[in-house]
Amino acid sequence: MNDSRFNSLIPPQPEVLVEIARLLKAENPDLARIATLIKSDVALYSVVLKSINSPYYGLRVSVTSIEHAISLLGLDQIYNLVRLTILRNTLKKTGRMERFWDTAKDVSQLSLNVAGKLRLQLNKDDVYTLGMLHDCGLPLMVQAFSGFREFLQSSPNFNVTELDKQERESFGFSHYQVGARMAERWNLPQHVADAIRLQPQMDEVLSDKVDTGEKTRHLLAVLALAQDISSEYRYYWRIQPAQQLEQLQPALRFLSTTDYDYLTLKERLIEEMA
Repeated sequence: MNDSRFNSLIPPQPEVLVEIARLLKAENPDLARIATLIKSDVALYSVVLKSINSPYYGLRVSVTSIEHAISLLGLDQIYNLVRLTILRNTLKKTGRMERFWDTAKDVSQLSLNVAGKLRLQLNKDDVYTLGMLHDCGLPLMVQAFSGFREFLQSSPNFNVTELDKQERESFGFSHYQVGARMAERWNLPQHVADAIRLQPQMDEVLSDKVDTGEKTRHLLAVLALAQDISSEYRYYWRIQPAQQLEQLQPALRFLSTTDYDYLTLKERLIEEMA
């Protein structure tokens, strides 16, 4: 793998994120300065207020103050929100890929719903982040290689393992590798980066044939179900065909979920999306 090529593929962290990260590492973080930085960016400002006012927190009165939102959400979640928002906006600059981001949004929300319905004790920020960024290497590959978009469009029936192989053979590395490296360089949790990288080996990972952490395994199992539900709900710019129930067995076994329970859950979540 050519590290110098990766350096040219992966966008650097913007100054505002670097500054917020620096402030958060301080023994006594300057909350006023953090709030000022967030308020200086419309996207960050709106995403923080949207998050705190979501039904998840069940607040009776809407929050309109960034300072108040920071105190309620906590610094760790604020940093996760800021980082994910900036990263998504940075990747959007690689070109018009609206359907790609619509898919990412669907999968991230469905991942949260699946984890919640199955009562899994997972960090919801990790679940959402993987759902949003599991294919984040795609826009970077589109930007780097003039023929990559056409390659994807001519390869709609590749499963994830075959796609990974074909990308390596054609371009030197796969978008799963690129996405994982970017996650690491943007200081996302290692188990999230590992989940992005290990998607082509999901069956082996969930069968304990690949050495990785339990957090990564749980995230991958939830992602598999979310992708399946998303593909059933709408036709989207996907890079692999919808999975058959048989192909989901490693994830269902790992999550101790029967076929019947999953199909019931799937039907319920599709109805909620309609």
